[in-house]
Amino acid sequence: WLPDAHVEAPTPISMILAGVLLKLGGYGIIRVAFPLCPYGAYYAAYALVGIGVFSIIYGALAALAQTDFKRLVAYSSVSHMGYVLIGLGVWKIGEAAGSTINRDMWLMGINGAMFQMIAHGVSSAGMFFMVGVIYDRVHHRDLNQFGGLMGRMPLYSGLAAGLFFAGLGLPGLCGFIGEIFVVLSAWNYSPTLAIVAASGVILTAGYILWAMQRVYMGSEYKGPHSEDITPINGRELTVASVLLAFAIILGVYPAFLFDIMENSTAALVDSMQLGYEKAATTLNQQLQAMR
Repeated sequence: WLPDAHVEAPTPISMILAGVLLKLGGYGIIRVAFPLCPYGAYYAAYALVGIGVFSIIYGALAALAQTDFKRLVAYSSVSHMGYVLIGLGVWKIGEAAGSTINRDMWLMGINGAMFQMIAHGVSSAGMFFMVGVIYDRVHHRDLNQFGGLMGRMPLYSGLAAGLFFAGLGLPGLCGFIGEIFVVLSAWNYSPTLAIVAASGVILTAGYILWAMQRVYMGSEYKGPHSEDITPINGRELTVASVLLAFAIILGVYPAFLFDIMENSTAALVDSMQLGYEKAATTLNQQLQAMR
């Protein structure tokens, strides 16, 4: 439903949907599902990571196939939110000891997932805004009819490039930090799944760079309403500049967020481990009583 909702919605609603509402699922897992059912969360962890890896690859391949600019960005959201599921699910427990193996790696995954939710809220909202800016002028989103915007709207194109590179995961921008934390933590969980998830970065670079080539590069604009292509105005410049500034700040100084979330994520990991141990002990006692 997500790509269809984005395509039908006006630009502000798409920004709210990508920047806020998509994160409610991750918030629900962290604050409700995991603390409520720690024993079940561990046994569902591999399925959660598998769904995350599938979302990354499926969303990226679907984005590569799009000719609608906004639908491409929508499928990129599906792909990038897969990293959130992976980071939350990389929980391993020793069969004998019943304790978390390499607690710090799971903590890294949760920190990466939370950072990815915030970073994606910045980059994805920015990409949707940039699509909306040009749509307001030419009233279409056909990638095959764009081209040459870098020459006609240089300031807009430069800001768009920065936000799209943030979505791509370029080092130094917000999209890189969460993805690298999640992939590194996933390697401790399953090297195979980590490799597949990391390959999504290559596909992401493919559809982002291809879209930028079709929209901003080239010698001339090929679509309708060419006369309405005007430079970015003050309101649009303000919104885009603020989003790009956040993308750069979070990419250069991620400790700004990690310092805030460190205590709560560590408490979550410890409480999940304690909840699992209590549930496992209770289950073993019940099984022994039945025997």
